[in-house]
Amino acid sequence: MLNQIWTDDDYVYAATSSGLDIIEIESEQRYAYITYGGGFTTTWADSTKVYLGTTASGVKYINKTCISGSIVSPYELSICLTDYLNTPDILSDQIIYIHGNGGYLAISTASGIDAKGPSVSGYTYVGLASKVFATSLGEVYYITGSGTNKQVNVVDEINGYWSEPDTIYTTNSFILGNVDLFDMFVTEGTSDTGVSNTLFLATSSGVYIIDEELYTSNIYYTT
Repeated sequence: MLNQIWTDDDYVYAATSSGLDIIEIESEQRYAYITYGGGFTTTWADSTKVYLGTTASGVKYINKTCISGSIVSPYELSICLTDYLNTPDILSDQIIYIHGNGGYLAISTASGIDAKGPSVSGYTYVGLASKVFATSLGEVYYITGSGTNKQVNVVDEINGYWSEPDTIYTTNSFILGNVDLFDMFVTEGTSDTGVSNTLFLATSSGVYIIDEELYTSNIYYTT
């Protein structure tokens, strides 16, 4: 089963219930792979590493320099797999979702959110967060709740433990209707005045685009 994909200029990284498939973009064929018991729940890559979330063993990674293979005979890269983060350095070894940006890494676990930066770290205990998003400034966005009772939580700056997010966008509110939230994306400094961020939300009733400075939203539907 496919859990998540991440893409760079050369490859598509597909986290599946049996491991990782690395697809060469040019050929659209499998180039290399990792077989891992329990599979990988999530994946994200920066310029040097591919990070992988597991069901019970924390966060692992492979160096991109280790990626080699062939579309004729894909290489097994399990030998390259390295431990990265485990408890007690993160809240739980059951990883739900990973996202990073500009040296920051946000990790959703079974026990809460961990955020790691070049010289800072933070965490909070929350119910299962289905998605996380980190900006290059260290802001962390995460979706919690279930069904049409979900919310997007925003932490402006990670610095140790936080008990409450700085901003919350809830469903069944004037800014978000009676919808289910599936995914999110953030563009930095793209609000009306170019200072705050713009939040894009994939929902059960179209795409909501929220200007975080004006605290207004537009909705785009498909017919």
